[in-house]
Amino acid sequence: MKWAYSIKNRMTIAILLMVVFVSVFVKNILDEEHVSDLSSSCATIYEDRLLPESYIYHLSEYLYKKQMMIDACQTQLDYANISDKNIHYNSKIDSILSDFEATYLTKDEEIYLTDLKKNVNELYHVEARLGQYAVLPEDFQQAKQKSDQLISLASNNLNQLSEVQLTVGKQLNDDSKRIMAGSAILTKFETVILIVLGILINALVFGVISSRSKIKQTAHLN
Repeated sequence: MKWAYSIKNRMTIAILLMVVFVSVFVKNILDEEHVSDLSSSCATIYEDRLLPESYIYHLSEYLYKKQMMIDACQTQLDYANISDKNIHYNSKIDSILSDFEATYLTKDEEIYLTDLKKNVNELYHVEARLGQYAVLPEDFQQAKQKSDQLISLASNNLNQLSEVQLTVGKQLNDDSKRIMAGSAILTKFETVILIVLGILINALVFGVISSRSKIKQTAHLN
């Protein structure tokens, strides 16, 4: 193994050390990108998936309460007694819809949310008819039936939006797993490189030391 004792080994060791440095440096950069991607993914799951799901839940709750109140009304006077509470629910619904629109929306979500707002606005118009004292009793009952239909349509829109949250949430979860798997592979690859380079550097260093030791012993004998 005379090659292990040559001066060129110093250059070889330096190159191997540089490879170690570069590999660690590149790995750190990739890890930072992975951490950034994971942070973005987690933020997206919370801001654009979990929050919308909570909005969907509260919208469903308010629509259900509105339907129960309106169905219990038999006359316009009954509706007048629950008018203030219904207006309060409408205000809550409008606020939630505004917050929902502020989140990131997929194309499907835009379609379903637009349809939901349309049905809700029509519901408000029907409720305005319910509050008109000049409306005939039979018209009042027809308006109640129409409100039930619109609430049913709005509830269907909410179910469609909820399904989107599940689909997109699964995609984000899969992306997070892919990022973690890629990071794990890079870590294993880096470990293998470091072990191999460590063995080579160790062999070269001890080869040089052994060579110098033999030279000194020879010089002493002379």
